[in-house]
Parts: sequence; structure tokens; C-alpha cells
Amino acid sequence: MAELAERHEVKVRGHDRTIVFTADSVDGRLVIRQVPDGKNSKDVCSITLADPDELRAFFKGLRRIVASLEHGADVVAETAAPESRRAIGRRQDDEDRKAVIAQARDKNAHAFAQWTKKEEQEIRRRFEQGENPQQIARAHKRSPRAIELRLQRLGLLSPAG
Repeated sequence: MAELAERHEVKVRGHDRTIVFTADSVDGRLVIRQVPDGKNSKDVCSITLADPDELRAFFKGLRRIVASLEHGADVVAETAAPESRRAIGRRQDDEDRKAVIAQARDKNAHAFAQWTKKEEQEIRRRFEQGENPQQIARAHKRSPRAIELRLQRLGLLSPAG
């Protein structure tokens, strides 16, 4: 059977230069190059990672950072081998996630559902009136832990509980 290889490249274009992040699953190298406009490229750094998943995680994070900086139109992302291990792994991850969500929703109908502003206001009101996370969870068809985490995010509950 042929060995599948992946190559990831993300280019972030700036005003006077482009930063190029390149990773190759064959040798596990991640190279970051700076390419000034109209000049030769210069390697900024290079590392080798033994675990290809670490490279994937890096690029996933990099794409989130670039998107949050609103450079979406200025970024070119390329991935070779479309039916690569990454694509196969992502399908399996999606199936696993769906199974976890289905199991959680058997217990709490709104598990993994997106929070609305109205629901956040309601759990804030209930908590401030003295209800505990277990009571609030039953009313909102969510787990007590989900309520605790949301109360923490709203600044109403410390991480220690």
C-alpha cells in the first residue's frame, strides 16, 4: 500500500512581505519563511516534530489566529493529498463527536446546544436568586457541569466552584 503524505502551507500576506508556514508529514518538518516583496525568501525558523498530529494542531491553531485577525482574504491555505490521513481522521472524529453528543442528549436534551443570550440571562437570574447549578440544569435540560462552566464564563462562579 502506498504511503500517504500531507503537505500544509499557509501564506499570510502583509504590506511588504509574506510569511509562509510549510509543514510536511513525510519528514515532520515545520518551516517558517519570510518573503519580502521582490526579494529572496529567508527561513525564520525550522523545527521537526515526531507526531504529525502536532503539526495538524499547529495549523488548526494558526488558521484560527489568522481568521481572528481578519486576514481571511489575505491567507492562502493549501493541503495536498485530499483523501489523506487527515481527511480520514476528521471523518472519524466527526462520527465520534456525533456519538458523544447523541449520548449526552439522551441525558440532557440541550447538551452541546449553543447558548442564547436569553438563556444566559435566565441562568444568571436563577443563580442570583439562590438556585444551585443542579436545579438550574434540570430546568434548562443541560448538565450541572455545563451550567457551572457557563456561570464561570459569566463571572458569577469561581473556577473552584
